[in-house]
Amino acid sequence: MFGIVNSRDRLKLLKDDFEKLMKDPLDISLAEKTCLDAWHLSEWVFSEQNENNGGLTKEKFRINLYFECPEMRILHDLANTIKHKNLISPKTKIRATKVHGGGFSSGFSKAFNGSRLEVHYNNDARIDVDDLIKLLITHWEKKLNRNGWLNWNQSKS
Repeated sequence: MFGIVNSRDRLKLLKDDFEKLMKDPLDISLAEKTCLDAWHLSEWVFSEQNENNGGLTKEKFRINLYFECPEMRILHDLANTIKHKNLISPKTKIRATKVHGGGFSSGFSKAFNGSRLEVHYNNDARIDVDDLIKLLITHWEKKLNRNGWLNWNQSKS
C-alpha cells in the first residue's frame, strides 16, 4: 500500500518515524503512530512467514514473539488501547501512561531530567516510549536478519 509492500519497507517506515519522534519526544500523535507501526510490523512478518510455513498460526507466532521480546506485550496493549480504547485481553498490566515534562530537552542524556512519554506497567515497572520503540526496532532488525527475511524481502520488492 502506497509503496509499502513488505516487512522491510514497514521497518524502514518505523525507523523513519522513530527518528522524527526522537526530535520531538512529546509528540503524542507521532508516538501513537510509531507504536501502531511497530505493532503492525508483527502482522506483516507473520504474514510473510506464514507464506513459507502454512502451519504457522498467529497464536504460535505471538507466543514465540512474546518469548523473544517480552516488551511486545506492552506494545500489544498500547496499540490495542489506541485502536479500541478498552482492552479486552491485556498481555501486561499498564497502570498509566504519562507525559513527563522534564527540565531538559530530549537531546540530553537519559541521566538528565528530560521530557518524555512514559508507560507505567505491572507493579513498579516503567519504560519510556522512545526506549520501547528502540528496543522493538532492534528486535525486528535481529529477527528479520536472523531469519533472512530482510534479504528475502529485498529481492521481492
